[in-house]
Amino acid sequence: MNRILFIDLAERDRNRRAEIRVRIANLERIENTKARTGGLGPDLKKELDDLRAQLADRDTTDELYRGVAEQVSGKSWAVLSQTGQTDYVMRYGFMGSQYGVQPNELGVEEKEILAVCGLLLLDGIQGPDNLNFISKVTIARGEFEQNRALFMAAFNRFTTRHEVTLKSQIEKGYVDPEAPGFISGRSTSTKGSSYLVPDPDDTVYAVSANSLASIVRRIRDEGISPNDPWLVSRMDNAFNLLTGMVEGAPPSALEIMLPDLEESVDVEIQKENLQASQAIYFAYQLEEMRMFQVVDKIVDLFRGGLLPLGKGTVGDKLFKYFKTSSERITEAERRELYFRMFGAPGGNPSAGDPNRDFNELWLRFVSAVSSFARQISVERLLRNNVPMAVSQEQVRKAARDLGANLSRNGYGIAYFAATELQNTIINFRDILQDPDLRSAFGARDMWQVIDMVNVNYLGGAKNTHRFRTQSRAGAIIIRWISENIQRLANISGPVLSIDEISNPQMRISSGANPTLKPTDWDLVNACEQWLAVMGVQEQSVEHYSQSIEAPAMTSRPIDMPQAARDVLASVGVNLPI
Repeated sequence: MNRILFIDLAERDRNRRAEIRVRIANLERIENTKARTGGLGPDLKKELDDLRAQLADRDTTDELYRGVAEQVSGKSWAVLSQTGQTDYVMRYGFMGSQYGVQPNELGVEEKEILAVCGLLLLDGIQGPDNLNFISKVTIARGEFEQNRALFMAAFNRFTTRHEVTLKSQIEKGYVDPEAPGFISGRSTSTKGSSYLVPDPDDTVYAVSANSLASIVRRIRDEGISPNDPWLVSRMDNAFNLLTGMVEGAPPSALEIMLPDLEESVDVEIQKENLQASQAIYFAYQLEEMRMFQVVDKIVDLFRGGLLPLGKGTVGDKLFKYFKTSSERITEAERRELYFRMFGAPGGNPSAGDPNRDFNELWLRFVSAVSSFARQISVERLLRNNVPMAVSQEQVRKAARDLGANLSRNGYGIAYFAATELQNTIINFRDILQDPDLRSAFGARDMWQVIDMVNVNYLGGAKNTHRFRTQSRAGAIIIRWISENIQRLANISGPVLSIDEISNPQMRISSGANPTLKPTDWDLVNACEQWLAVMGVQEQSVEHYSQSIEAPAMTSRPIDMPQAARDVLASVGVNLPI
Protein backbone atom coordinates (compact mmCIF):
# COMPACT_ATOMS: atom_id res chain seq x y z
CA MET A 1 0.00 0.00 0.00
CA ASN A 2 1.28 3.47 -0.88
CA ARG A 3 1.53 6.18 1.73
CA ILE A 4 -1.29 8.76 1.78
CA LEU A 5 -0.16 12.36 1.31
CA PHE A 6 -2.50 15.23 2.20
CA ILE A 7 -1.18 17.82 -0.19
CA ASP A 8 -3.10 20.86 1.08
CA LEU A 9 -1.80 20.41 4.63
CA ALA A 10 1.65 19.55 3.30
CA GLU A 11 1.62 22.79 1.31
CA ARG A 12 0.66 24.80 4.38
CA ASP A 13 3.61 23.25 6.25
CA ARG A 14 5.92 23.92 3.31
CA ASN A 15 4.86 27.58 3.10
CA ARG A 16 5.33 28.07 6.82
CA ARG A 17 8.78 26.45 6.66
CA ALA A 18 9.67 28.78 3.78
CA GLU A 19 8.64 31.76 5.91
CA ILE A 20 10.74 30.48 8.80
CA ARG A 21 13.78 30.04 6.53
CA VAL A 22 13.41 33.60 5.23
CA ARG A 23 13.07 34.97 8.75
CA ILE A 24 16.14 33.00 9.89
CA ALA A 25 18.13 34.30 6.91
CA ASN A 26 17.09 37.86 7.72
CA LEU A 27 18.06 37.56 11.38
CA GLU A 28 21.36 35.85 10.56
CA ARG A 29 22.18 38.57 8.05
CA ILE A 30 21.61 41.23 10.69
CA GLU A 31 23.78 39.35 13.19
CA ASN A 32 26.53 38.81 10.63
CA THR A 33 26.61 42.55 9.88
CA LYS A 34 26.33 43.73 13.49
CA ALA A 35 29.20 46.15 12.95
CA ARG A 36 26.80 48.21 10.84
CA THR A 37 23.39 47.16 12.11
CA GLY A 38 24.10 46.72 15.82
CA GLY A 39 23.25 43.02 15.66
CA LEU A 40 20.39 41.21 17.34
CA GLY A 41 18.99 42.09 20.71
CA PRO A 42 18.13 39.44 23.33
CA ASP A 43 14.56 39.04 22.09
CA LEU A 44 15.60 38.56 18.47
CA LYS A 45 18.34 36.12 19.48
CA LYS A 46 15.78 34.03 21.33
CA GLU A 47 13.47 34.21 18.32
CA LEU A 48 16.31 33.00 16.09
CA ASP A 49 17.01 30.02 18.37
CA ASP A 50 13.32 29.13 18.53
CA LEU A 51 12.96 29.33 14.74
CA ARG A 52 16.00 27.12 14.20
CA ALA A 53 14.59 24.52 16.59
CA GLN A 54 11.20 24.65 14.89
CA LEU A 55 12.74 24.20 11.46
CA ALA A 56 14.87 21.27 12.63
CA ASP A 57 11.77 19.50 13.97
CA ARG A 58 10.12 17.10 11.53
CA ASP A 59 6.61 17.74 12.91
CA THR A 60 4.30 20.01 10.97
CA THR A 61 4.66 23.75 11.49
CA ASP A 62 1.05 24.39 10.44
CA GLU A 63 -0.68 26.10 13.37
CA LEU A 64 -4.13 25.09 12.08
CA TYR A 65 -3.29 21.38 12.19
CA ARG A 66 -1.62 21.70 15.59
CA GLY A 67 -4.62 23.51 17.06
CA VAL A 68 -7.08 20.92 15.74
CA ALA A 69 -4.92 18.01 16.97
CA GLU A 70 -4.82 19.57 20.42
CA GLN A 71 -8.61 19.92 20.54
CA VAL A 72 -9.30 16.39 19.26
CA SER A 73 -6.72 14.70 21.49
CA GLY A 74 -7.19 16.88 24.57
CA LYS A 75 -3.40 17.22 24.88
CA SER A 76 -0.99 20.05 24.21
CA TRP A 77 1.18 19.95 21.11
CA ALA A 78 4.28 19.77 23.31
CA VAL A 79 3.00 16.45 24.65
CA LEU A 80 1.83 15.16 21.25
CA SER A 81 5.16 15.90 19.58
CA GLN A 82 7.35 14.18 22.15
CA THR A 83 10.12 12.01 20.71
CA GLY A 84 8.80 8.68 19.50
CA GLN A 85 5.14 9.76 19.47
CA THR A 86 3.22 9.35 16.22
CA ASP A 87 -0.41 9.58 17.34
CA TYR A 88 -2.10 12.80 16.19
CA VAL A 89 1.16 14.02 14.60
CA MET A 90 1.66 15.00 10.96
CA ARG A 91 4.97 15.35 9.13
CA TYR A 92 5.25 16.81 5.64
CA GLY A 93 1.60 15.91 4.91
CA PHE A 94 1.85 12.30 6.18
CA MET A 95 -0.13 11.17 9.23
CA GLY A 96 1.44 9.01 11.96
CA SER A 97 -0.12 5.83 10.56
CA GLN A 98 2.05 6.30 7.45
CA TYR A 99 5.41 6.33 9.27
CA GLY A 100 6.08 2.59 9.26
CA VAL A 101 8.08 0.70 6.65
CA GLN A 102 4.68 -0.67 5.64
CA PRO A 103 2.11 2.13 6.13
CA ASN A 104 -1.17 1.36 7.88
CA GLU A 105 -4.68 2.55 7.18
CA LEU A 106 -5.67 5.94 8.54
CA GLY A 107 -6.94 5.77 12.12
CA VAL A 108 -10.36 7.07 13.19
CA GLU A 109 -8.82 9.95 15.17
CA GLU A 110 -6.62 10.84 12.21
CA LYS A 111 -9.64 10.98 9.93
CA GLU A 112 -11.44 13.22 12.38
CA ILE A 113 -8.51 15.65 12.55
CA LEU A 114 -8.23 15.72 8.75
CA ALA A 115 -11.98 16.22 8.31
CA VAL A 116 -12.07 19.04 10.86
CA CYS A 117 -9.06 20.73 9.20
CA GLY A 118 -10.80 20.51 5.83
CA LEU A 119 -14.05 21.96 7.21
CA LEU A 120 -12.23 24.83 8.89
CA LEU A 121 -10.37 25.67 5.70
CA LEU A 122 -13.69 25.73 3.84
CA ASP A 123 -14.95 28.24 6.40
CA GLY A 124 -11.88 30.43 6.07
CA ILE A 125 -10.39 29.55 9.47
CA GLN A 126 -6.62 29.62 9.07
CA GLY A 127 -5.39 28.95 12.60
CA PRO A 128 -5.75 29.40 16.36
CA ASP A 129 -5.29 33.18 16.02
CA ASN A 130 -8.88 33.32 14.80
CA LEU A 131 -11.09 34.92 17.42
CA ASN A 132 -13.52 31.98 17.59
CA PHE A 133 -11.15 29.12 16.83
CA ILE A 134 -12.16 26.76 19.64
CA SER A 135 -15.89 27.22 18.99
CA LYS A 136 -15.30 26.71 15.25
CA VAL A 137 -13.42 23.47 15.94
CA THR A 138 -16.29 22.30 18.14
CA ILE A 139 -18.82 23.06 15.40
CA ALA A 140 -16.67 21.28 12.80
CA ARG A 141 -16.33 18.23 15.05
CA GLY A 142 -20.10 18.17 15.41
CA GLU A 143 -20.47 18.33 11.63
CA PHE A 144 -18.05 15.42 11.32
CA GLU A 145 -20.02 13.33 13.82
CA GLN A 146 -23.34 14.06 12.08
CA ASN A 147 -21.88 13.02 8.73
CA ARG A 148 -19.40 10.39 9.90
CA ALA A 149 -20.65 7.75 7.44
CA LEU A 150 -20.31 10.14 4.50
CA PHE A 151 -16.81 11.15 5.59
CA MET A 152 -15.74 7.52 5.93
CA ALA A 153 -17.10 6.78 2.46
CA ALA A 154 -15.20 9.78 1.08
CA PHE A 155 -11.96 8.67 2.73
CA ASN A 156 -12.40 5.16 1.33
CA ARG A 157 -13.12 6.50 -2.15
CA PHE A 158 -10.52 9.22 -2.60
CA THR A 159 -7.51 8.46 -0.37
CA THR A 160 -6.27 5.74 -2.74
CA ARG A 161 -7.41 7.19 -6.03
CA HIS A 162 -4.64 9.46 -7.32
CA GLU A 163 -1.15 8.00 -7.57
CA VAL A 164 1.77 10.39 -7.93
CA THR A 165 5.45 10.35 -7.10
CA LEU A 166 6.63 12.23 -4.04
CA LYS A 167 9.17 13.98 -6.24
CA SER A 168 6.44 15.41 -8.49
CA GLN A 169 4.65 16.96 -5.51
CA ILE A 170 7.89 18.49 -4.27
CA GLU A 171 8.55 19.97 -7.71
CA LYS A 172 5.04 21.45 -7.81
CA GLY A 173 5.63 23.15 -4.47
CA TYR A 174 3.17 21.12 -2.42
CA VAL A 175 5.68 19.31 -0.23
CA ASP A 176 8.81 20.56 1.52
CA PRO A 177 12.04 19.38 -0.18
CA GLU A 178 13.22 17.81 3.11
CA ALA A 179 10.36 15.27 3.13
CA PRO A 180 12.35 12.36 1.60
CA GLY A 181 13.95 10.26 4.30
CA PHE A 182 12.09 11.73 7.27
CA ILE A 183 10.50 8.45 8.43
CA SER A 184 13.51 6.31 9.18
CA GLY A 185 16.34 8.07 7.41
CA ARG A 186 18.56 5.93 5.25
CA SER A 187 17.97 2.19 5.38
CA THR A 188 18.72 -0.89 3.34
CA SER A 189 16.28 -2.14 0.76
CA THR A 190 16.10 -3.66 -2.69
CA LYS A 191 16.81 -0.21 -4.08
CA GLY A 192 20.26 -0.09 -2.51
CA SER A 193 22.08 0.42 0.75
CA SER A 194 21.33 4.13 0.86
CA TYR A 195 17.59 4.21 0.27
CA LEU A 196 15.56 7.11 1.66
CA VAL A 197 12.24 6.35 3.35
CA PRO A 198 10.24 7.70 1.68
CA ASP A 199 12.26 7.98 -1.49
CA PRO A 200 11.57 10.84 -3.94
CA ASP A 201 10.63 8.24 -6.56
CA ASP A 202 8.18 6.47 -4.24
CA THR A 203 4.57 6.46 -5.37
CA VAL A 204 2.10 8.03 -2.93
CA TYR A 205 -1.63 8.66 -2.93
CA ALA A 206 -2.32 12.40 -3.12
CA VAL A 207 -5.51 13.75 -1.58
CA SER A 208 -6.76 17.06 -0.19
CA ALA A 209 -8.50 17.36 3.19
CA ASN A 210 -10.18 20.51 1.92
CA SER A 211 -11.58 18.69 -1.12
CA LEU A 212 -12.84 15.77 0.97
CA ALA A 213 -14.72 18.14 3.27
CA SER A 214 -16.15 20.02 0.28
CA ILE A 215 -17.37 16.79 -1.35
CA VAL A 216 -19.09 15.66 1.85
CA ARG A 217 -20.77 19.01 2.30
CA ARG A 218 -22.05 19.00 -1.25
CA ILE A 219 -23.39 15.46 -0.88
CA ARG A 220 -25.00 16.35 2.44
CA ASP A 221 -26.59 19.55 1.08
CA GLU A 222 -28.11 17.53 -1.75
CA GLY A 223 -29.78 15.29 0.84
CA ILE A 224 -27.95 12.13 -0.24
CA SER A 225 -27.94 9.33 2.31
CA PRO A 226 -24.86 7.20 3.14
CA ASN A 227 -27.00 4.21 2.11
CA ASP A 228 -27.69 5.60 -1.35
CA PRO A 229 -26.89 2.82 -3.88
CA TRP A 230 -25.35 5.42 -6.20
CA LEU A 231 -23.25 7.08 -3.49
CA VAL A 232 -19.91 6.35 -5.17
CA SER A 233 -20.97 7.83 -8.52
CA ARG A 234 -22.51 10.82 -6.76
CA MET A 235 -19.24 11.42 -4.94
CA ASP A 236 -17.32 11.15 -8.20
CA ASN A 237 -19.66 13.70 -9.74
CA ALA A 238 -19.17 16.03 -6.76
CA PHE A 239 -15.40 15.68 -7.17
CA ASN A 240 -15.63 16.50 -10.88
CA LEU A 241 -17.74 19.57 -10.16
CA LEU A 242 -15.29 20.65 -7.48
CA THR A 243 -12.28 20.40 -9.77
CA GLY A 244 -14.08 21.83 -12.80
CA MET A 245 -13.76 18.59 -14.76
CA VAL A 246 -17.42 18.60 -15.82
CA GLU A 247 -17.65 20.30 -19.20
CA GLY A 248 -20.20 23.07 -19.16
CA ALA A 249 -20.75 23.00 -15.39
CA PRO A 250 -22.33 26.26 -14.20
CA PRO A 251 -20.13 28.65 -12.19
CA SER A 252 -22.27 28.04 -9.11
CA ALA A 253 -21.31 24.35 -9.23
CA LEU A 254 -17.60 25.08 -8.87
CA GLU A 255 -16.44 25.18 -5.27
CA ILE A 256 -15.01 28.53 -4.19
CA MET A 257 -12.56 27.94 -1.35
CA LEU A 258 -13.15 31.26 0.32
CA PRO A 259 -14.52 32.07 3.77
CA ASP A 260 -17.52 33.94 5.09
CA LEU A 261 -15.67 36.31 7.38
CA GLU A 262 -18.88 37.86 8.70
CA GLU A 263 -18.97 34.99 11.20
CA SER A 264 -15.30 34.78 12.09
CA VAL A 265 -14.16 38.35 12.72
CA ASP A 266 -15.73 41.53 13.96
CA VAL A 267 -15.24 43.46 10.75
CA GLU A 268 -17.46 44.03 7.75
CA ILE A 269 -14.97 42.72 5.21
CA GLN A 270 -15.56 39.59 3.14
CA LYS A 271 -12.31 38.07 1.88
CA GLU A 272 -13.82 36.58 -1.27
CA ASN A 273 -15.35 39.94 -2.20
CA LEU A 274 -11.94 41.60 -2.01
CA GLN A 275 -10.35 38.89 -4.12
CA ALA A 276 -13.06 39.46 -6.71
CA SER A 277 -12.34 43.19 -6.50
CA GLN A 278 -8.64 42.50 -7.05
CA ALA A 279 -9.25 40.66 -10.31
CA ILE A 280 -11.79 43.21 -11.53
CA TYR A 281 -9.50 46.15 -10.70
CA PHE A 282 -6.71 44.43 -12.64
CA ALA A 283 -9.06 43.97 -15.60
CA TYR A 284 -10.23 47.59 -15.33
CA GLN A 285 -6.68 48.92 -15.75
CA LEU A 286 -6.12 46.66 -18.76
CA GLU A 287 -9.43 47.90 -20.16
CA GLU A 288 -8.13 51.45 -19.88
CA MET A 289 -5.13 50.58 -22.03
CA ARG A 290 -7.63 49.00 -24.50
CA MET A 291 -6.32 45.43 -24.21
CA PHE A 292 -9.82 44.03 -24.74
CA GLN A 293 -10.40 46.24 -27.77
CA VAL A 294 -6.96 45.40 -29.15
CA VAL A 295 -7.68 41.67 -29.13
CA ASP A 296 -11.12 42.26 -30.67
CA LYS A 297 -9.47 44.27 -33.45
CA ILE A 298 -6.86 41.56 -34.02
CA VAL A 299 -9.66 39.02 -34.38
CA ASP A 300 -11.40 41.30 -36.92
CA LEU A 301 -8.16 41.55 -38.93
CA PHE A 302 -7.75 37.78 -38.69
CA ARG A 303 -11.28 37.24 -40.00
CA GLY A 304 -10.65 39.62 -42.89
CA GLY A 305 -7.45 37.86 -43.91
CA LEU A 306 -5.38 40.95 -43.12
CA LEU A 307 -2.90 39.22 -40.84
CA PRO A 308 -0.08 37.12 -42.33
CA LEU A 309 -0.83 34.14 -40.11
CA GLY A 310 -0.81 30.59 -41.35
CA LYS A 311 -1.65 27.36 -39.63
CA GLY A 312 -0.52 27.48 -36.02
CA THR A 313 -1.48 27.77 -32.37
CA VAL A 314 -2.26 31.48 -32.51
CA GLY A 315 -4.76 30.83 -35.30
CA ASP A 316 -6.45 28.22 -33.11
CA LYS A 317 -6.68 30.69 -30.25
CA LEU A 318 -8.06 33.49 -32.41
CA PHE A 319 -10.61 31.19 -34.03
CA LYS A 320 -11.74 29.88 -30.63
CA TYR A 321 -12.02 33.45 -29.35
CA PHE A 322 -14.17 34.34 -32.35
CA LYS A 323 -16.43 31.31 -31.92
CA THR A 324 -17.09 31.99 -28.22
CA SER A 325 -17.71 35.73 -28.57
CA SER A 326 -21.39 35.39 -27.60
CA GLU A 327 -20.47 33.69 -24.32
CA ARG A 328 -18.21 36.47 -22.98
CA ILE A 329 -19.03 39.52 -20.91
CA THR A 330 -19.57 42.46 -23.26
CA GLU A 331 -17.77 45.79 -22.98
CA ALA A 332 -20.96 47.50 -21.78
CA GLU A 333 -21.38 44.88 -19.05
CA ARG A 334 -17.75 45.27 -18.01
CA ARG A 335 -18.13 49.05 -17.86
CA GLU A 336 -21.19 48.66 -15.64
CA LEU A 337 -19.15 46.42 -13.35
CA TYR A 338 -16.30 48.94 -13.10
CA PHE A 339 -18.89 51.69 -12.58
CA ARG A 340 -20.54 49.87 -9.67
CA MET A 341 -17.33 48.68 -7.99
CA PHE A 342 -14.96 51.63 -8.52
CA GLY A 343 -17.12 54.51 -9.68
CA ALA A 344 -15.37 54.39 -13.07
CA PRO A 345 -16.93 56.45 -15.87
CA GLY A 346 -18.76 54.71 -18.68
CA GLY A 347 -21.33 52.70 -16.76
CA ASN A 348 -25.08 52.87 -17.04
CA PRO A 349 -26.55 54.65 -13.98
CA SER A 350 -29.84 52.81 -14.42
CA ALA A 351 -28.03 49.50 -13.82
CA GLY A 352 -26.93 50.45 -10.29
CA ASP A 353 -25.37 53.15 -8.17
CA PRO A 354 -21.67 53.93 -8.68
CA ASN A 355 -19.16 53.47 -5.88
CA ARG A 356 -18.67 57.18 -5.25
CA ASP A 357 -16.45 56.72 -2.19
CA PHE A 358 -13.85 54.45 -3.75
CA ASN A 359 -11.42 57.00 -5.20
CA GLU A 360 -11.08 59.00 -1.99
CA LEU A 361 -10.80 55.92 0.24
CA TRP A 362 -8.22 54.45 -2.11
CA LEU A 363 -6.11 57.62 -2.10
CA ARG A 364 -6.35 57.87 1.69
CA PHE A 365 -5.08 54.34 2.24
CA VAL A 366 -2.29 54.53 -0.33
CA SER A 367 -1.20 57.93 1.01
CA ALA A 368 -1.34 56.76 4.64
CA VAL A 369 0.90 53.76 3.89
CA SER A 370 3.34 55.88 1.89
CA SER A 371 3.54 58.62 4.55
CA PHE A 372 3.96 56.10 7.37
CA ALA A 373 6.80 54.33 5.57
CA ARG A 374 8.56 57.62 4.83
CA GLN A 375 8.27 58.68 8.48
CA ILE A 376 9.89 55.44 9.61
CA SER A 377 12.82 56.07 7.27
CA VAL A 378 13.26 59.63 8.59
CA GLU A 379 13.07 58.47 12.22
CA ARG A 380 15.81 55.88 11.68
CA LEU A 381 17.95 58.40 9.80
CA LEU A 382 17.77 60.91 12.66
CA ARG A 383 17.99 58.21 15.35
CA ASN A 384 15.41 60.15 17.31
CA ASN A 385 11.80 59.71 18.34
CA VAL A 386 10.20 61.93 15.73
CA PRO A 387 6.48 62.58 16.37
CA MET A 388 4.52 60.58 13.84
CA ALA A 389 2.09 62.52 11.67
CA VAL A 390 0.59 59.20 10.55
CA SER A 391 0.21 56.39 13.08
CA GLN A 392 -0.40 52.66 12.78
CA GLU A 393 -4.02 53.27 13.77
CA GLN A 394 -4.53 55.72 10.92
CA VAL A 395 -3.22 53.12 8.50
CA ARG A 396 -5.50 50.52 10.10
CA LYS A 397 -8.53 52.78 9.80
CA ALA A 398 -7.80 53.68 6.17
CA ALA A 399 -7.37 49.98 5.33
CA ARG A 400 -10.60 49.01 7.09
CA ASP A 401 -12.55 51.77 5.35
CA LEU A 402 -11.27 50.75 1.92
CA GLY A 403 -11.71 47.03 2.61
CA ALA A 404 -15.29 47.55 3.80
CA ASN A 405 -16.06 49.66 0.75
CA LEU A 406 -14.72 47.07 -1.69
CA SER A 407 -16.44 44.26 0.20
CA ARG A 408 -19.74 46.14 0.15
CA ASN A 409 -19.58 46.49 -3.61
CA GLY A 410 -18.22 43.00 -4.27
CA TYR A 411 -21.44 41.06 -3.77
CA GLY A 412 -23.61 39.56 -6.48
CA ILE A 413 -22.06 38.78 -9.83
CA ALA A 414 -18.62 40.21 -8.93
CA TYR A 415 -16.89 36.94 -8.00
CA PHE A 416 -18.26 35.05 -10.99
CA ALA A 417 -17.34 37.91 -13.32
CA ALA A 418 -13.86 38.01 -11.77
CA THR A 419 -13.21 34.36 -12.60
CA GLU A 420 -14.40 34.96 -16.17
CA LEU A 421 -12.20 38.06 -16.56
CA GLN A 422 -9.21 36.23 -15.12
CA ASN A 423 -9.52 33.47 -17.71
CA THR A 424 -10.01 36.05 -20.46
CA ILE A 425 -6.86 37.96 -19.48
CA ILE A 426 -4.81 34.76 -19.41
CA ASN A 427 -6.12 33.99 -22.90
CA PHE A 428 -5.18 37.51 -24.04
CA ARG A 429 -1.66 37.09 -22.70
CA ASP A 430 -1.21 33.83 -24.58
CA ILE A 431 -2.48 35.39 -27.80
CA LEU A 432 -0.48 38.62 -27.60
CA GLN A 433 2.75 36.86 -26.59
CA ASP A 434 2.59 34.37 -29.44
CA PRO A 435 5.75 34.69 -31.58
CA ASP A 436 3.80 34.42 -34.85
CA LEU A 437 1.48 37.26 -33.90
CA ARG A 438 4.32 39.46 -32.69
CA SER A 439 6.16 38.76 -35.92
CA ALA A 440 3.07 39.77 -37.93
CA PHE A 441 3.15 43.19 -36.27
CA GLY A 442 6.94 43.44 -36.11
CA ALA A 443 6.71 43.78 -32.34
CA ARG A 444 9.25 42.82 -29.71
CA ASP A 445 6.72 41.99 -26.99
CA MET A 446 2.98 42.01 -26.30
CA TRP A 447 3.03 45.63 -25.18
CA GLN A 448 4.35 46.75 -28.55
CA VAL A 449 1.53 44.81 -30.19
CA ILE A 450 -0.97 46.74 -28.07
CA ASP A 451 0.73 50.06 -28.88
CA MET A 452 0.72 49.36 -32.61
CA VAL A 453 -2.94 48.36 -32.72
CA ASN A 454 -3.88 51.38 -30.60
CA VAL A 455 -2.00 53.78 -32.87
CA ASN A 456 -3.03 52.29 -36.22
CA TYR A 457 -6.62 51.21 -35.58
CA LEU A 458 -8.02 52.54 -32.29
CA GLY A 459 -7.41 56.26 -32.41
CA GLY A 460 -4.05 56.77 -30.72
CA ALA A 461 -1.53 55.49 -28.24
CA LYS A 462 -2.24 54.77 -24.59
CA ASN A 463 0.22 55.00 -21.70
CA THR A 464 0.60 51.25 -21.33
CA HIS A 465 3.37 51.56 -18.74
CA ARG A 466 1.10 53.53 -16.44
CA PHE A 467 -1.78 51.09 -16.67
CA ARG A 468 0.50 48.06 -16.33
CA THR A 469 1.99 49.52 -13.16
CA GLN A 470 -1.41 50.50 -11.79
CA SER A 471 -2.86 47.06 -12.48
CA ARG A 472 -0.10 45.22 -10.65
CA ALA A 473 0.28 47.72 -7.81
CA GLY A 474 -3.48 47.91 -7.30
CA ALA A 475 -3.78 44.12 -7.26
CA ILE A 476 -1.07 43.91 -4.56
CA ILE A 477 -2.76 46.59 -2.45
CA ILE A 478 -6.18 44.92 -2.54
CA ARG A 479 -4.69 41.49 -1.93
CA TRP A 480 -2.77 42.77 1.10
CA ILE A 481 -6.01 43.95 2.67
CA SER A 482 -7.75 40.64 1.96
CA GLU A 483 -4.81 38.67 3.44
CA ASN A 484 -4.59 40.81 6.60
CA ILE A 485 -8.20 41.07 7.71
CA GLN A 486 -7.33 39.71 11.16
CA ARG A 487 -4.72 42.43 11.63
CA LEU A 488 -7.26 45.06 10.65
CA ALA A 489 -9.81 43.55 13.05
CA ASN A 490 -7.51 43.90 16.05
CA ILE A 491 -7.88 46.94 18.25
CA SER A 492 -4.19 46.90 19.13
CA GLY A 493 -0.90 45.66 17.76
CA PRO A 494 0.99 46.75 14.66
CA VAL A 495 -0.58 46.82 11.22
CA LEU A 496 2.72 47.18 9.36
CA SER A 497 6.02 45.63 10.42
CA ILE A 498 8.43 48.49 11.09
CA ASP A 499 11.44 46.16 10.86
CA GLU A 500 10.41 44.92 7.43
CA ILE A 501 9.76 48.42 6.11
CA SER A 502 12.82 50.18 7.54
CA ASN A 503 15.52 47.50 7.43
CA PRO A 504 16.64 46.53 3.90
CA GLN A 505 17.96 43.21 5.24
CA MET A 506 14.44 42.21 6.25
CA ARG A 507 13.13 42.62 2.71
CA ILE A 508 14.54 39.41 1.29
CA SER A 509 11.84 37.95 -0.91
CA SER A 510 10.31 34.65 0.12
CA GLY A 511 9.75 33.84 -3.55
CA ALA A 512 5.97 34.18 -3.23
CA ASN A 513 3.99 36.04 -5.85
CA PRO A 514 3.17 39.46 -4.28
CA THR A 515 -0.23 39.48 -5.97
CA LEU A 516 -1.06 36.33 -3.96
CA LYS A 517 0.95 36.65 -0.73
CA PRO A 518 2.13 40.27 -0.43
CA THR A 519 4.42 41.25 2.42
CA ASP A 520 4.30 44.63 4.17
CA TRP A 521 7.22 45.76 2.05
CA ASP A 522 5.37 44.68 -1.10
CA LEU A 523 2.46 46.86 0.03
CA VAL A 524 4.65 49.91 0.64
CA ASN A 525 6.40 49.45 -2.70
CA ALA A 526 3.06 49.05 -4.52
CA CYS A 527 1.67 52.22 -2.91
CA GLU A 528 4.78 54.20 -3.91
CA GLN A 529 4.61 52.90 -7.47
CA TRP A 530 0.91 53.70 -7.78
CA LEU A 531 1.40 57.26 -6.51
CA ALA A 532 4.41 57.77 -8.81
CA VAL A 533 2.74 56.70 -12.07
CA MET A 534 -0.40 58.66 -11.19
CA GLY A 535 1.69 61.78 -10.59
CA VAL A 536 0.14 62.49 -7.18
CA GLN A 537 1.82 65.55 -5.65
CA GLU A 538 3.43 65.48 -2.20
CA GLN A 539 0.93 68.00 -0.84
CA SER A 540 -1.91 65.71 -1.89
CA VAL A 541 -0.24 62.67 -0.30
CA GLU A 542 0.13 64.57 2.97
CA HIS A 543 -3.48 65.77 2.81
CA TYR A 544 -5.02 62.38 2.06
CA SER A 545 -2.91 60.56 4.67
CA GLN A 546 -4.83 62.30 7.46
CA SER A 547 -7.86 60.53 8.90
CA ILE A 548 -11.44 61.60 8.34
CA GLU A 549 -14.71 60.17 9.54
CA ALA A 550 -15.48 56.98 7.65
CA PRO A 551 -18.39 57.19 5.19
CA ALA A 552 -21.59 55.49 6.28
CA MET A 553 -21.92 52.10 4.61
CA THR A 554 -23.60 48.82 5.33
CA SER A 555 -21.69 45.57 5.40
CA ARG A 556 -24.17 43.94 3.00
CA PRO A 557 -26.54 45.25 0.32
CA ILE A 558 -29.86 46.16 1.92
CA ASP A 559 -33.07 46.12 -0.03
CA MET A 560 -35.54 48.95 0.62
CA PRO A 561 -38.84 47.53 1.92
CA GLN A 562 -41.75 48.06 -0.44
CA ALA A 563 -43.68 50.00 2.20
CA ALA A 564 -40.84 52.50 2.46
CA ARG A 565 -40.66 52.74 -1.33
CA ASP A 566 -44.37 53.53 -1.48
CA VAL A 567 -44.01 56.28 1.12
CA LEU A 568 -41.11 57.85 -0.77
CA ALA A 569 -42.95 57.53 -4.07
CA SER A 570 -45.93 59.41 -2.60
CA VAL A 571 -43.70 62.45 -2.07
CA GLY A 572 -42.12 62.19 -5.50
CA VAL A 573 -38.93 60.22 -4.65
CA ASN A 574 -38.58 57.18 -6.91
CA LEU A 575 -35.82 54.69 -6.06
CA PRO A 576 -34.21 52.37 -8.63
CA ILE A 577 -35.45 48.81 -8.46
